Amino acid sequence: MSLRAGLLTTLAGLLVAGAGCAQQVSFAREVLPLLSDRCLQCHGPDARARKADLRLDDRLDVLRERDGYAIVRPGQPEESELIRRITATDEERMPPRHTKLTLSSSEVALLRRWVAQGAEWSEHWSFAPIADAEPPAVDDASWPRDPLDRFVLARLERAGAAPNAPADPATLVRRVHLDLTGLPPTPDVVAAFVADPSDARYLELVDGLLASPHYGERMAWPWLEAARYADTDGFQNDPTRTAWPWRDWLVRALNDNLPFDQFTHAVLAGDLLPDATDEQRLATGLLRNNAHNGEGGRIPEETRVENVFDRAETVGTVWLGMTLECARCHDHKYDPVSQQDYYRFFAFFDQTSETGGGRSGGVLPPAMRYVPDPDARAQLASLRRAAADLEKRLFTDDPALDEQQAAWQVEAARRVRALMRAQEPSALGAWQQSARIQGKAGELFGARLAPERPEGAADAGWRAAEEFVDGRALALPAGVYAAYFRRTVTAASPRTMTLSLGSDDAIKLWHGGELVLANDTRRGVKADQERVTIDLAAGANELLLKIVNTGGAGGAYFRAVDELPGGLPADVTRALLHKDEARSDDERALLRAHYRRAHQEGFASSERELKEAREKVGAIERRAVSVSVMDQLPEERRRETCVLARGDYQVRRQPVTPGTPSFLPPLAQADAADRLALARWLTRPDPPLVARVAANRAWQTFFGRGLVATSENFGRQGERPTHPGLLDWLARRLLAEGWDLKALHRRIVTSATYRQAGGAAPQRFAQDPDNRALARYPRRRMPAWMLRDQALALSGGLVRRLGGAPVRPYQPAGIWDEATFGVIKYRTGGGEELRRRSLYTFWRRIVGPTALFDTPARQQCVVRRATTNTPLHALTTLNETGFVEAARGLATRALAAGAGAEEQIAWMFRAATARAPEPAELQVMARRFASARARFAAGELQPDAFLAIGASAPAQDRAPEDLAAMTVVASLLLNLDEVLCLP
Repeated sequence: MSLRAGLLTTLAGLLVAGAGCAQQVSFAREVLPLLSDRCLQCHGPDARARKADLRLDDRLDVLRERDGYAIVRPGQPEESELIRRITATDEERMPPRHTKLTLSSSEVALLRRWVAQGAEWSEHWSFAPIADAEPPAVDDASWPRDPLDRFVLARLERAGAAPNAPADPATLVRRVHLDLTGLPPTPDVVAAFVADPSDARYLELVDGLLASPHYGERMAWPWLEAARYADTDGFQNDPTRTAWPWRDWLVRALNDNLPFDQFTHAVLAGDLLPDATDEQRLATGLLRNNAHNGEGGRIPEETRVENVFDRAETVGTVWLGMTLECARCHDHKYDPVSQQDYYRFFAFFDQTSETGGGRSGGVLPPAMRYVPDPDARAQLASLRRAAADLEKRLFTDDPALDEQQAAWQVEAARRVRALMRAQEPSALGAWQQSARIQGKAGELFGARLAPERPEGAADAGWRAAEEFVDGRALALPAGVYAAYFRRTVTAASPRTMTLSLGSDDAIKLWHGGELVLANDTRRGVKADQERVTIDLAAGANELLLKIVNTGGAGGAYFRAVDELPGGLPADVTRALLHKDEARSDDERALLRAHYRRAHQEGFASSERELKEAREKVGAIERRAVSVSVMDQLPEERRRETCVLARGDYQVRRQPVTPGTPSFLPPLAQADAADRLALARWLTRPDPPLVARVAANRAWQTFFGRGLVATSENFGRQGERPTHPGLLDWLARRLLAEGWDLKALHRRIVTSATYRQAGGAAPQRFAQDPDNRALARYPRRRMPAWMLRDQALALSGGLVRRLGGAPVRPYQPAGIWDEATFGVIKYRTGGGEELRRRSLYTFWRRIVGPTALFDTPARQQCVVRRATTNTPLHALTTLNETGFVEAARGLATRALAAGAGAEEQIAWMFRAATARAPEPAELQVMARRFASARARFAAGELQPDAFLAIGASAPAQDRAPEDLAAMTVVASLLLNLDEVLCLP
């Protein structure tokens, strides 16, 4: 029997009613989708939109007796109001005529037969527990390579159809490379597999690709689209944000095969995990990837609430496959999600400290400091451990030593106080100022100065600066670029003096010819902007102060704060002067360190080690970047979450507490109702949606279409799975194997279903154009990002380094002008930036990368991307600078790979398609090469101008006309349908 005949027979058995038909009607598979599509808008979960107080998705309501009639009387279609209304011909007909909705005769017959058979009732398929299905028996036991194949083959056999033959080895090796890494195989890899296409060799190949670092880059793309990742905030000003460390975390997590349950816990609540690491906190950036409106006229609370809406709805789509946003303003019209359910789910994300306001210090709080370089991160962790060990060693209690220290402190404090009572104050000499000095501020600030006389003022002399009074800001005359002041401080005995200084703008201070302060700053002069302590010797001490004015008025400030007896460091002396009970913890630590430095063996060397470790920690931390992440408000600052009338942040109704949708299992009672509890609930076995949704999206990754085509909607308005048993079996395996996504991917790509040849005869294609029966591999166009990466790889110029800040490849000049009112200009990068993978391209949220125009906009979560094949796409792959440059790189490689044009073209064809060209194909391309070469050689076309496209220099060891002509053929190859499609 043909596939068409089998499908028609099945369809007839499902939909056509007849007296002799024994086919049992399935409520979940046939009746509920029909009611959802035609009836539930008026007779569904939304109480405010419900008509006639009738809910057709509620079994008790449907069967309830009402004043002598029932909507449905099982076994009695003629006594059922439902049947009477859908068959009425007057104004009582349902659906009403004004809705433009109708039921066909076969659909009416289906409902009648369902009632006649007893009106069996069951849950919507995705809300029911995951079935523990066993792979069905099949007639052709030799075809399946994995148990999943038996589900596919059983359906085909029921329809009298058969699967496609296996794909040829060259096609298969190219397919699996692109599917698992997003990059094509090299000709050598293809040749090796074609020489040995055994099952063992294929499994080895798959395992190698799963272990490739490029696996994580390829698998990150669906997550970036779901997580609405971008490098800017969006909206009018669209300021840049530092989100790329989260993108790099995502790639690492996928490469490391972080189990999906742990992945979920990290991205939704990494900050709430016990002893959360920096990596776990960084993971929560997924929830902060949303667009953020920071415009000046925006109301912060409105923005905050909209951000929480976005997070709740993103989690609903990604993990539950539900359109929760429908319940933001009212009860869901189709699915059993009430408005209260929505806001209970919303409440999980309502307790972060985000205010909805603008940026602080260039970042959107809450944020964390993160060191992107992995080697530096490892070194930082090691240094922190070493510092902690040293601190423990240095400052552990030593009762005997601590007792001796206490006695020393008493005596030292007594001695300091006695010295202070006897100490004669230092004499501060009069200030002198150099004459006016002019020059560039930067040069003046950096000039070397002699102790008594600044260079550049040697001929200016000094004058009395009577206007410079200690404790008052001195305004410098207009036009003074730099001013120098000096004075003598005469001390009767050695001591320390603490000075308070201020400046407009930069400041330097020398004591006895030694530079003790330098700050190149921009500010207006105020008191106490700088503090410095100097050691005065007995007798005269020379101070030299330099102020550099960078613009406007200049000024200086000086005040001697205190003088302490010499012999001890100033901070130790101050700590001693405080009573023990008044000392701060820092002062106690300071005194302990000072005493142990003198009395504990090895303390000084360990202290030096600790200082060095802290300095190294500080140096690494200064390289950190700020990344927006999630946090949780403390208990005393928690917000009260309320139902918002029609989603209006200002109209708060009844309060709600965090909770899961009422039609799904509740949280565990022992769990606190926070994001971590939600993340753990999502990955429990009993909520039936998550494992199904995850398994379905894995299938979608490799077949372009999920077993449930509407991967974003597993609700009643979504499509049913084409293979329900297979979906549940995959979900069960995912749970049983510890949420191991790599294992699931391996299972899929090693199956016979995946290894089928693509394409179908016209008749078979017409019978199943969407490949719902999986009787072939679904040959389809690659996404734009994969096309660009493939071109770069074939050119030999792809930079395969992972991670890092976003790069700026070729884009048309002025591409951002209109969207940013000309304020933000696109500047193309250089060098490696032009040849990094598309994953690393800078993504302006309001104007996505032009070469990647088929990628969904990053304003909201998208889990099912569209495939495009438009003339605009063809113009890009033919003419965009990066593609032309990639074609030249491929041509350069080809010219080095063979002795003559035909051999070179054949190599290039194999590199691009993984197969050898047919003789007729080779002749077409050879003629194209000869024609183009003749035109370039004759000067009709200019080879130098053509080869100058792009930033990279063309090869100099080839004749320009040869390289230009081969580039023309390479561009033709890169635009073959066979090269643009997954085979």
